[in-house]
Amino acid sequence: MTPPLESITAATIGVRDFAPHLDLYCGELGYAVEAEGVVPAAVADRLWGAGAGDVEVRALAAAGAATGRIHLLKVNDPVAPPVHPHTLDLGLSGVNLYTRDIAASYERMTAAGYVWISPPQGFDVPVGELTVRVVEGYCLGPDGVGVVFVEPAGPRPTAAWLADPDRRHTELTSVVCHVPDFEAELAFWEALGLSAGYDVTFGAPGLETMADLPPGTRLRLAFVAGRDGGTTRIEMVRADRTRADRRSTQRPARGLGHTAWSARTGDLDDALALAAGAGGRVACPPFAAETPLHGASRLAMVETPNGISVELWEPR
Repeated sequence: MTPPLESITAATIGVRDFAPHLDLYCGELGYAVEAEGVVPAAVADRLWGAGAGDVEVRALAAAGAATGRIHLLKVNDPVAPPVHPHTLDLGLSGVNLYTRDIAASYERMTAAGYVWISPPQGFDVPVGELTVRVVEGYCLGPDGVGVVFVEPAGPRPTAAWLADPDRRHTELTSVVCHVPDFEAELAFWEALGLSAGYDVTFGAPGLETMADLPPGTRLRLAFVAGRDGGTTRIEMVRADRTRADRRSTQRPARGLGHTAWSARTGDLDDALALAAGAGGRVACPPFAAETPLHGASRLAMVETPNGISVELWEPR
């Protein structure tokens, strides 16, 4: 049986001005604008909530990859000023991608004026009875977006690197959330056909430095993905301590920064029924529309048991 969800198609990012984001994602990271235009108020208000109005959008892709995209939504009236969520804050946090040479990425982007929490840090992560060393860095992008660069010991194949092996950076390899009810969130995504192929609890000094975590912090971390759905996984975190709760301001087309995810499905009605049965809330029932982000499709919005906004879409 085909799983209801194939993968996370895109991270939705609210912006005040497209220019600094295009400078970052296109100018520095090699993404391209795949589509642009306006989602009219009649569609935007229905999908993202009353008051969104006409929403200008840009869809960015790395080497044409169908997943791991970035959807930029120009927010007309932000509900809150931009803020970079901390790893210990509840809600959505960073977007992650692979880099072939993190030291070169750090040097280049620092020279261009981008601030990182620290220089890239190496740390060991458990994989079964073994440990694997990764090197990561956390860059602070515009409008409160955090971009985590990962130089993995053994990278998974990605659509962008398969299409263009000489690229420095990939499409998004994961989208990150910190949830208070880990088991409910995991059960929700499993009901929709995804699974956690990796689920560990660990801590490491290099991780603490990279993410500005207090000494001794322990994180439960799971990567949740479909069987054949593309590169982008959900990186689900539960920490042994928390700071602020950012979820109320992470509203697509109303909030700035990382506010939602977009996920493609082959059967929207089935996906919505499963989502509701697994503790999710249908925030917008399905309807047909044509938008620059998804073309002709059926659209709906759900919230996970932990209040993460997810746009589900079925191509027509």
